[in-house]
Amino acid sequence: MAKRVGVVILGDEVLKAEIREANLAFLLPLLNDWGAEVALCAILPDDVDVVARHLKAYLAEVDILVLTGGIGPTPDDITREAVAKAAGVPLVVHPEAMAALSEYYKDRMNEYRMLMAQVPQGAALIPNPVSAAPGFCIAGMAAFPGIPRLLREMIGWLRPMVEGRKKSRVTLYGKAPESAFAGIMKEAMDAFPEVSMGSYPMLEGEYRVRVVFRAVAFSRAAGCADFFAAGLKSAGWEVSRREEERGDDDKN
Repeated sequence: MAKRVGVVILGDEVLKAEIREANLAFLLPLLNDWGAEVALCAILPDDVDVVARHLKAYLAEVDILVLTGGIGPTPDDITREAVAKAAGVPLVVHPEAMAALSEYYKDRMNEYRMLMAQVPQGAALIPNPVSAAPGFCIAGMAAFPGIPRLLREMIGWLRPMVEGRKKSRVTLYGKAPESAFAGIMKEAMDAFPEVSMGSYPMLEGEYRVRVVFRAVAFSRAAGCADFFAAGLKSAGWEVSRREEERGDDDKN
């Protein structure tokens, strides 16, 4: 079971700004909703050696890597080869993948589409209910298509492999400059070490700041937010809005 998850987007077209990358905006909320700890995100080029080297390094930091892109039939689709190299295994034709692709394409099948039946030896297939070309998972690396619709249709396969409890979250909004509450924030962190905190200023017509408190137990996140709000008030600043979201451990 995976608690710490990494996300890797593959493709020169992303790095060269030829497409607007959309999969991170989908994956990050989903993984957090599953209770996963998303530990890293990366965008890598279409270079087998570069990708394999980074995948090996990332695997030391996470339990599983979610990869998107680079598993199509063209020469720039290098994810299969890079994952196989990182896993230390050869590429092989998977009989189930070959059968599914042959059934889907029928007389339109050709040698390039057959490349999509190749996976690293020992990999489990990730079913594709839309176009038959499967993803695959091996050695802590789960490879999905980069096409957003296909990713959304296939990502549910990963859910049983991810464990974790969605954390509770309390968010406070105000207009106090960060320098005015940095000390108060430090005191709150010291008083509630199990609560993670983040301060995020925004400029949307006027200056505002959002301070987020995250914890497994809602009572601790809320208590830390109360502590911070009291300190802010003592310093002459007010909280203008408060939002609360209960995690899995606080849902009935």
